[in-house]
Amino acid sequence: MLEEHRGYLLELILVKARLSADMAKALKHTEAMLNSAALQIIGMSATLPNVQLLADWLGARLYVSNDRPVPLSLSVAVKGQVLHQNRGIQAARPEAKNSRDPDGLVPLVSECVSMQQSVLVFCATKDWCEKAAALLADEMHFQLEENSGPAIAWQQSQDKRLQLVEELKQTHSGLCPVLAKTVLRGVAYHHAGLTTDERSLLEAAYRKGILRCLCATSTLAAGVNLPARRVIIRSMKVGRDPLDAVRFRQMAGRAGRVGFDTEGECIVMAKSLKEADEAHALFAAQLQPLRSALGKERLVRAVLEVVSLGLIRTVEEIEVHFARRLFRFYEEQSPSSFCSECVVPSTLLQDLRSALCSLKAQRLIEVDDGFVGIRQSSSGNLQCEGGPFAPQATIRSTPLGNGVVHSALRPEEALSVFADLQTARKCLCLDNDLHLIFLATPATAATMEPDWGRYLSYYERLQPRDRAVSDAVGVSHHFLLKQSMGHRGPLPGPSSGDWRQERERVTALHRRFWAALALRELAAESSPARVARAFAASRGSLQALQGLAATYCGMVRQLCERVHWHDMAALFDCLMPRLSFGAAAEALPLCRIPGVHSARARALLQVGLSKVEEVAQSPISMIESALKKLCQLDSGAGGAQQEACLQAVHQAAARILHGAQQHVNAELQRMQDETQEARARFCRKHGRPGRPGSLT
Repeated sequence: MLEEHRGYLLELILVKARLSADMAKALKHTEAMLNSAALQIIGMSATLPNVQLLADWLGARLYVSNDRPVPLSLSVAVKGQVLHQNRGIQAARPEAKNSRDPDGLVPLVSECVSMQQSVLVFCATKDWCEKAAALLADEMHFQLEENSGPAIAWQQSQDKRLQLVEELKQTHSGLCPVLAKTVLRGVAYHHAGLTTDERSLLEAAYRKGILRCLCATSTLAAGVNLPARRVIIRSMKVGRDPLDAVRFRQMAGRAGRVGFDTEGECIVMAKSLKEADEAHALFAAQLQPLRSALGKERLVRAVLEVVSLGLIRTVEEIEVHFARRLFRFYEEQSPSSFCSECVVPSTLLQDLRSALCSLKAQRLIEVDDGFVGIRQSSSGNLQCEGGPFAPQATIRSTPLGNGVVHSALRPEEALSVFADLQTARKCLCLDNDLHLIFLATPATAATMEPDWGRYLSYYERLQPRDRAVSDAVGVSHHFLLKQSMGHRGPLPGPSSGDWRQERERVTALHRRFWAALALRELAAESSPARVARAFAASRGSLQALQGLAATYCGMVRQLCERVHWHDMAALFDCLMPRLSFGAAAEALPLCRIPGVHSARARALLQVGLSKVEEVAQSPISMIESALKKLCQLDSGAGGAQQEACLQAVHQAAARILHGAQQHVNAELQRMQDETQEARARFCRKHGRPGRPGSLT
């Protein structure tokens, strides 16, 4: 719930779950029925300071344990010298004599790796991760060679690392040059620039001990359970932001593997004694208390969702029952005078009324017997005229409001999408997929910063039908020309408001079109590596954009369905799997087999396998022959590398064959279940027992 972008969704889910349970209880009468309607919530946290308030909100019992199965020691390293938490004990490490390693990272890592222990190195940026992995792969290899014992153990994993390299080559995006070098030395980087397949392979290899060191960004600490004997935090910054107590504890908490280590270590690398003091202060820093994320704007979405789902039906229920289910209700009360039946705080009540007013003005809800009207204040806020809503006034969601809720879009985002769709319906370019893909490209793609010179060059080579799409959505050649020349001033022509806001809007539109062009290339089965080079983006960010666009496409389709634009919904329904798999229509059935991406699907098509059933019945040698055509084996590769490549191909073919057979079996089971259900309905309707497996 502390997470900036998704925490409020968890809070909203809990609010809706508890309201739903309240409604279920109101409909139950006997004790047994009440027990069946009870809602059980289990929450766990290792970092929340005000967890008692959270327990009060949920009506939960609080259990606290300070036990840590594996003890954790905290230290600070300054130029090779490790200062323990009490600053009274110093542990000398080998002095950093290498100009490439002024902070002494290599000795700290190699000390653990030489004892067959794992290490996580947290870096401030993605670029730092890759450079740290390259440094460790170069320098640590030579240090290990000096000790024959560890070097022998190190060499024993070489065959597995060779196979890992071949498996990385088999992924849709191909092998990253940095990983090609570092993985063979037992080191890899881990950040958002990796594709899903790459992350999965590297994480599995790290857990098995094939990789001994991962250089990662802070996202790994928050989302992936990869413990280590030693955690090294290489900087007191995360990106451009200072390292805070929450992220520090998430990183440090990865140190010490239960069942493997007797203790865990976390070492923070500082540039100076002053920074070392800051690190020691961070060890004892208090965490920021959990606060409700349902402020004014997000409260609007919360109100719309509970109304659309039928959990709230009147204004009085909003201002009394719904308000008392919010975390804000507990948060805004004085601890000394806290009670669950207290009067709703005036600030919360005002925000709820403003939310109702805003939703009615946007035609997302209807309020019967409400107020006279709505006006806009000088500050731009919507205000109700004619007094507050009547308590008994009924509230219901409009078709557009239902569309916003079922699409899972934010209200302001959904209204923008709705306006785009209204414009597109008057002039939708269907000569190609570009216009539809642009409409399915999320607004968050505006964070994908293009190389404007490259963008201009790409735009000038567009075909006429692509230019028609760019003109329809508002892309300007003049704007691209100015951007490529570094012009960042006011746009030409009259402006109704702040020119900076207008420039940001136009810039976001052009960024979105740039992302749509990249998605169009991926949907046409272009190699992710080639698209990454053409658009100067990482393969991982492109894959993330592809997945986000496929999800967004489904959200837009839901919105179209709810406002009865079924023709538009059908178009997005066809586009969604193409965006998800990055494949043409004829390859989509094969892409549903686990382990089959668009390149593998195309290879299977070329050997005559066009259906999942055909793959399931084919010999494994036929699948292997198709996959071998995708191998990227170097001409000078040795026997060990060739053997690893053939083994990787065989394992991939076996997974594909098994996945196809499972898919066919699941389809047969589904058809059998549907047949039995149809027979049961027929028998119930006609009062006949029938025979199992038949309709008569």
